[in-house]
Amino acid sequence: LGILPAWGGSTRLPRLVGIEAALDLILTGKDLYPKKALRIGFADALFPDARFLDLVRDFARERMAAGGDRKRTGRSGGRGGGIRALMLEKNPLGRKLLFDQAAKRARATTGGHYPAPIRALEVVRTGVEEGLEAGFDAEARAVAELAVQPVTKNLIHVFQLLESAKKATGVEGGAAREVSSLAVLGAGVMGGGIAQLAAAKGLPVQLKDIRAEALASGLEHAAGVFRKQVEKGRLSKDEMRRKLALIRPSLDYTGFRRADLVIEAVVEKLGVKQAVLAEVAGHVRDDSVLASNTSALSIDAIALDTPAPERVAGMHFFNPVDRMPLVEVVAGERSAPWVVNTAFELARKLGKTAVLVTDTPGFLVNRLLTFSLGEALWLLDEGSQVEDIDRAMKRWGMPMGPIALTEEVGIDVAFEVARTLNGAFGDRLPLPGWIDRLTEDGRLGAKNAKGFYRYEKGERQDPDRSVYALLGVAPTVEHPDERAIVDRMVLRMVDEAARCLEEGVVRSPAELDLAMIFGTGFPPFRGGVCRYADQRGLGDVLGSLERLAAEVGQRFRPSESLRKAAENGGFYARWKK
Repeated sequence: LGILPAWGGSTRLPRLVGIEAALDLILTGKDLYPKKALRIGFADALFPDARFLDLVRDFARERMAAGGDRKRTGRSGGRGGGIRALMLEKNPLGRKLLFDQAAKRARATTGGHYPAPIRALEVVRTGVEEGLEAGFDAEARAVAELAVQPVTKNLIHVFQLLESAKKATGVEGGAAREVSSLAVLGAGVMGGGIAQLAAAKGLPVQLKDIRAEALASGLEHAAGVFRKQVEKGRLSKDEMRRKLALIRPSLDYTGFRRADLVIEAVVEKLGVKQAVLAEVAGHVRDDSVLASNTSALSIDAIALDTPAPERVAGMHFFNPVDRMPLVEVVAGERSAPWVVNTAFELARKLGKTAVLVTDTPGFLVNRLLTFSLGEALWLLDEGSQVEDIDRAMKRWGMPMGPIALTEEVGIDVAFEVARTLNGAFGDRLPLPGWIDRLTEDGRLGAKNAKGFYRYEKGERQDPDRSVYALLGVAPTVEHPDERAIVDRMVLRMVDEAARCLEEGVVRSPAELDLAMIFGTGFPPFRGGVCRYADQRGLGDVLGSLERLAAEVGQRFRPSESLRKAAENGGFYARWKK
């Protein structure tokens, strides 16, 4: 929300668990799992669920009999202490080092865009060094000042968008049906990720592929996600084994008649998806929903050869599935309302934020993202350097630059989507003639450690300078104008957002903003694409696009949709839900 723990939270917590542990919680907003809560002295005891009330009563009686004394065992400070606490927290030099390092990490993590962490550090330090009353006063002042800042208002706006999304419904005309068993076609990264997510939520899932090696890889991917949760104390080993057992691998359609919903996650090629869905339709019940995890292909086209196209909808998960919070639920022209709503409610059941979109090229997120990515490619073509483009967007607030993001998604996947959208939008989305050279040279990005960047032990390093010769471009821009780079990439998204709203691709600016924040990492402190444009002023946005149209190319010419939004007071004023 852009503020900090108040009502004594920032002042009392360091006394309870120690400065270091308190800062870890206050500055990150991390969830605190029970075992760690006990370890650091935040909790007094952990009891099993089976006899919880009896044990709590006994515990309370024992404490009352002892006069209510709370003996802390926290190792990081609190009332436990220890050598580390003595060296870092109980002397001025150690505390200075602790706070200086925390400030350094906070600035690196936030990029200087979020003022609350730095203010929180100041408040905690005041409470530790000047006492409780001074800490309480510092808290109150900090919250009052932070609450009225634009960043806080934008973060509260995003929080309200998320709360509204929890109450959103699908389409009218048909109730969602319960999904108690799932099947997934394709055991690649996406298929394995979806299977793991379903198992994590307690849903039995049949995972099918045509190759035993792929099934083994999909199961290993799921196991890897669960292992990380065990390492962090979020799951026990027994719980991990029980959840993994919910994933049933198979090379045929055994067990598919139990599935209430089938998700295909095979290669992003229309002919393959059509054939797979047409085939699976003969192995499931007549009331099973068929969902395609496509990132850009038409749901109606995918359903073309399926005996019951009304049972087909889209569920576009984002990679990595276990961490990305968004699912685009795609309603095709022939998708039955109950089918769309069943997919919508399943996305929620899996713990995702669902945004309803219509069946148009690229749907919403990839459409806007590809228009932005296209400009990154043209900037390269014009002589900008890979690191300058990525640096400009990171400094503006994106979690990673567009070139690095392309490598994470997969150069082959990203460029296949770009070609699909180029075929749909033509001159509005031109692409440089060299994009095929990257995949022809075997550069797929992070998945094979080869792309625009060099890799060592799977970690992205500096840009690979040989890529310029491969593409036939010369990196000649020595002093890049970061504001110009950002405008070229962001304003294309803004204009396309207006087109999407006018076309009804998404229902409201609020849902569009939430989708872009959760699907691409668009900076939350800017409130989303539409809110950013409204706050900047659509008059300024239109003027900037007109200049770019004259200087760079007619693809920047503002759409009539954006002009109408400007005439009507902005995105949120024109498209009121």
